[in-house]
Amino acid sequence: MKITEQNLGADIKACKLARIYLLYGEEDFLIHMYTDKLISLAVPEEAREMNFKKYSLVPGADKSTRDDRPPKIDELSDFADSMPFFAEHKCVLLKNLDPEMLDKSEFEDYIALFNDIPDTTVIIITRENTEDDPKKFKEKLAKAKMKKLIETVDNNGIVCEMNFFTQAKLEGMAIAKCRRAGCELSDENAAYLAENAGGSLSILQTELEKLCAYRQSGEITRADIDSLVPKRIESNIYDLAKELFSNRVGNALEILNGLFIQRVEPIIIMSALSGHFVDLYRAKQGITAKKSYSEAASALNYGRRAFVMKNAYSAVRRLSEDYLADCVAVLYNANKRLNSSKADKRLIIEQAIIEISALPR
Repeated sequence: MKITEQNLGADIKACKLARIYLLYGEEDFLIHMYTDKLISLAVPEEAREMNFKKYSLVPGADKSTRDDRPPKIDELSDFADSMPFFAEHKCVLLKNLDPEMLDKSEFEDYIALFNDIPDTTVIIITRENTEDDPKKFKEKLAKAKMKKLIETVDNNGIVCEMNFFTQAKLEGMAIAKCRRAGCELSDENAAYLAENAGGSLSILQTELEKLCAYRQSGEITRADIDSLVPKRIESNIYDLAKELFSNRVGNALEILNGLFIQRVEPIIIMSALSGHFVDLYRAKQGITAKKSYSEAASALNYGRRAFVMKNAYSAVRRLSEDYLADCVAVLYNANKRLNSSKADKRLIIEQAIIEISALPR
């Protein structure tokens, strides 16, 4: 059965256990949290020595390295099929199981085991996004073996996909967490912090703990966030564009210099810069078509990144569509030079910024 994260939480609260779980997705914080809760519900701490096995796997690991590959089916089935020792359940955690690590016969044996789990055994399978590129992770989820695994668990237990929260939910959680710690966080600064976290609850939780420990009580300010929370490249690019739109090209180049000091690769800077201006151009088209930011985000498949379109709508209201189209054209040409020319890559990006600053708005 496929259920939501909220329903999974409700099941755990009601002490309802299935025989098999598959928790997967982009939000590793939620995967870790619910995995720990399921293990605690299945096997109490004092009974784990004889009744709990954890396999920490590494997707893509060499087949000769058994420690970070899936266990042999005999080992797994011997444990899963045996009775628990002075406990209600046995529990197996297959952390970061990638079906592509199994050959055809191994995979079929795993599927046969998952189709016939004893009532006294709970198997928990997790699959986090271990890829640098989110697109690669989605491609892996779409492969035949992963689809078969999802289908098998769906038929025998619980499947729950853990994706990034919406911007609004992250902001609300940030404010609530600060209050519990005796601090205050304004709506505006919560939005700023959530955006810097890139939609990741894991990053947001880490940064909130740091900020609350620093402030201890009272209001967490924008200055606190800027001092303690490292900016993602997207946030730097957003600030760079704002400086360009305000005709402060010197400030824009200073932000660019900061990225180079951090040794961010030129191709990554260009990709983020181009992507941001494409977002802005799309937002302007959405406004011209009299569509809301949410309608535009939905039509363009922004998904959990709908907040990007919301911010873009705010940024482009005083900018013309022609101006933004010219900006995109400048960056397109710069990107071509970056990939084909032997010229200094930093100089190419700086020239593109100067060209954009000279465009009529």
